[in-house]
Amino acid sequence: MKISNPIHHRFQYLIEVQKTERKWHFPFLAALCIGSCLFIGWCLGKPNYGSLSSVGALTILYFTSAPIAQRMIHLAVCALGIVFSFTISLFFSFNIYLAALSFGIVSFLAHSITSYFRILPPGNFFFIMVAAMASTFQFDLEMIPTRVGLVAMGAILSCSLAFLYSVFVVKTAIITVPRRRFKKKRYTKIIESTIIGFFMMLTLLIGHFLQFQNTYWISIATIAIIQGRNFEHVRQRNMHRILGTFIGIGLTWLILLFNPEKIVMILIITILQFIIEMLVVRNYGFAVIFITPLTILLVETGNVMHHDVKLLMEARLLDTIIGSLIGLSAGFFLHHQQIINNLEKNIRYSYFQFKKLKK
Repeated sequence: MKISNPIHHRFQYLIEVQKTERKWHFPFLAALCIGSCLFIGWCLGKPNYGSLSSVGALTILYFTSAPIAQRMIHLAVCALGIVFSFTISLFFSFNIYLAALSFGIVSFLAHSITSYFRILPPGNFFFIMVAAMASTFQFDLEMIPTRVGLVAMGAILSCSLAFLYSVFVVKTAIITVPRRRFKKKRYTKIIESTIIGFFMMLTLLIGHFLQFQNTYWISIATIAIIQGRNFEHVRQRNMHRILGTFIGIGLTWLILLFNPEKIVMILIITILQFIIEMLVVRNYGFAVIFITPLTILLVETGNVMHHDVKLLMEARLLDTIIGSLIGLSAGFFLHHQQIINNLEKNIRYSYFQFKKLKK
């Protein structure tokens, strides 16, 4: 009689590769959008502008398989959402407490709207990510229009390339079978959005009190973890994130060992983006291995002054561990049905009491 190994099955998800219908040309398109922004910035002698516009270029990741008209409207609305999230958070970055509060509100709205309209993955992720980045920028009132404009230009570039890709490559709509979705109760989305908003606000405050330089890395790690469908999936993504970051730090060290030029870094970032988009739908942990050097190289590429790479790698690892633990805590509350039910009852009771007072 064959006896199954429970330990093997328990950790099988770490190396399991999921099947996907994603073709190679969409990851190439995503890499082209990011790489084009960086290359244009390098050609103009403004690498920091290229790095910032590449944030807006992430709009391409909301590409759908809908008919071309719906697809372009969807991308345009997502581009507007990314610019809006970035702008609001940038305006309140002059004070850490107002920045944290505005970041929490933006996160609340991002999850509420994406869940209401059932936006497919990446869902709320990039709206919250750009808000986290903007919240940690050094406040400069005169630079706000420039920064917002650069993000908007990156988003416009993505939409333009997506249109050309839709016309010349994906000429017909790809009909996909929608995933089964359970209809949530009336107040569940509000509670989920509140929990996410609270924990996102918390990540910014924790990073500030611990005096971390790149606080948004904590926020990104947290929101990446809580994208899980259930608590078990959250726990798996937590393990993927931490182990992938450990290995990714080694890959970053190997890349920077050769002290590549800016243009070589841009080429490496483009290749990494292609690999990430190929892997993220197959195994999240494998993708994180390449996400880690991508984020560090983006920091290096977007700055004229050279950073201490060793300190950057240590900060990235520490931020990821802290963010993953916060994400695990948030995931516990998001997927604990008894807590959600109790909060729903309290909200419903308060709502009815408020209606009685109005009468």
